[in-house]
Amino acid sequence: MGNNKDEKNADNMSNSMKKRIERRDQQKKAKRSAITGRIVSMLILALIAAGVIYLIAAAAVKASYKVKPSDDYSACLDENGYVKGVTATSCVTLPEYKGISIPKKEIEATETDIQNEIEAKRKQHLDTETDKKVEDGDIINLDYVGTIDGVEFDGGNTNGNGSDLTIGSGTFIDDFEQQLIGAGVGDNVKVEVTFPDDYSKEDLRGKDAVFDCTINGIYPEFTDEFVAEYLSDNASTVDEYIKYFKDTSYDSNLDNWISNYLENNTTVIKYPGRYLRQLKSIQKYTSMEEYEYMNQIYVQMYGSGYSDFYEYQGSDEEHYDKDLIVTCQESEKKILTYQAIMEKEGIKLTAEDYKANLVETEGSDESYDQQKERFGDPYLIQSLYKQKAFDIIKDNAVYTD
Repeated sequence: MGNNKDEKNADNMSNSMKKRIERRDQQKKAKRSAITGRIVSMLILALIAAGVIYLIAAAAVKASYKVKPSDDYSACLDENGYVKGVTATSCVTLPEYKGISIPKKEIEATETDIQNEIEAKRKQHLDTETDKKVEDGDIINLDYVGTIDGVEFDGGNTNGNGSDLTIGSGTFIDDFEQQLIGAGVGDNVKVEVTFPDDYSKEDLRGKDAVFDCTINGIYPEFTDEFVAEYLSDNASTVDEYIKYFKDTSYDSNLDNWISNYLENNTTVIKYPGRYLRQLKSIQKYTSMEEYEYMNQIYVQMYGSGYSDFYEYQGSDEEHYDKDLIVTCQESEKKILTYQAIMEKEGIKLTAEDYKANLVETEGSDESYDQQKERFGDPYLIQSLYKQKAFDIIKDNAVYTD
């Protein structure tokens, strides 16, 4: 009996201990679940916070590229047209700009340049009413339709668009040009030729062809009479016009040479950010002005235009605004280069200098008030520094043969 009682008590104690152990295990499990829940919650909150930070950062980055157009051309410039608060010599490293050697052959017009200019002027005045007959050396305009065995072939038809041809140049296949000599404006000429065996189009090699040609006009000779009639603003004789062309070409080529020299040999240390942002705003404004003007022309001519500015640019707002950085950095580099030269030379110009330049280039300063209203004096003054810098370089350059 005693043994049974002891066994029963042992069983009761064992059951009681089991329950305590189970409760302890359940409490531990609940505690672990609570801890795990808190960790998961913290992780979720951290992920949400990271997402919010990312969205805010992304929005900030996107906003940093967003460009608001501005027509304030003189913003960020001081009264002398310098970039306000900026020392250009600390932003760019200039090359030597005094005493540099400039090869004359790179800036003087060549005989080829002169002949190209003369031909270009002649081609602006096609004579469709002349009694003159086509001669060797003439430049004519013609239309033609080519056939082989009575069938047209690809590339053998001008489709009424006209084609310029110098008689005797050998531009067309052998004997084509010679058969046009003696024809007059409006004449129809049947030209019979044979394509050479080494002709570029294999399917035409060695084949006989017939071209029905119409002479549309003959370009006039470049004579004193031609110059007096069409180029009298610049000259009255051929010799005078050639001199005029040489002089203007020299000036233009010299400016281009200097511009390239400064561009290739100036190093940017830093781009002043505030002025760069303003340049982007100005560029966007002027591009939008251009869009409005061109879109009106498209609507008038074709009945419809672009849906918006970004379609006209072939881009969207975000990419267009980002692309402005490169364009405007190039502009800012040039502006800083010219200002740096002015700083080193101790030159600061004024509105009076700008008005004097108008008198010199346009004959009067009547347009000054209108320009000032649109652009502001600082911007107008700044526009003088490029030529001022170029003049300093020209005056101190060594011109070599």
